[in-house]
Amino acid sequence: MRRRQFVTGGAAILAGAITASRAERLPAPYATDPVLDAIEGHRRAFEEPRRLPAEQDAAERELRHAPKGRRTELQARLPGPCDAEGALGRAEMKASLRPAGTVPVSLRGAAAALHYVRERYEVGRYPMYEEDGYRLLLFSTERAVCAAAGLVVAKRGGDRR
Repeated sequence: MRRRQFVTGGAAILAGAITASRAERLPAPYATDPVLDAIEGHRRAFEEPRRLPAEQDAAERELRHAPKGRRTELQARLPGPCDAEGALGRAEMKASLRPAGTVPVSLRGAAAALHYVRERYEVGRYPMYEEDGYRLLLFSTERAVCAAAGLVVAKRGGDRR
C-alpha cells in the first residue's frame, strides 16, 4: 500500500467517524430550531409598534379635516394608538430576550440569530439589546457552536460542564 493511499484512506475513515458522531448530536435537518421561532416572535412584536405612527398620522389628518361636529368623536379615539404604543414597546422588549436566551440547536439557528440581530441594526439602526442582552446572545450562540463542534460547553459564569 502506498503512503498516499494510506493517508487518503485514513482521512476518509476519520471523516466518516466524525460525521457519524456529529450526526448523533445534531437534530434531524427537518427539526425546527427553537431560535427560529423566537426570531419570528420578535419580528412580529417589532413590526406591530412600527404601524402605530401611520395610524396616528392618519387619525390626526382625519381630525384636522373633519367637520366640527365630528371632531369630539375623533379626538376621543386619538389616545388609543398613543396608549397602545407603550404596551407594544414593552412587549417588543420582552420578545427580544427570547432569541437572545434561546440556545440554537443547529449552526443554522446560531447563524440566523446573529444575522437577525445584525439585520435589525442595519435596517433602522435599532440595537436590540443593552450589554446584558448581547452577552446572553453571545453565550447562547457559543453553546450552540460548541455543541455542534463537539467541544465542552461553558456554563454561565465561565465554568465548564
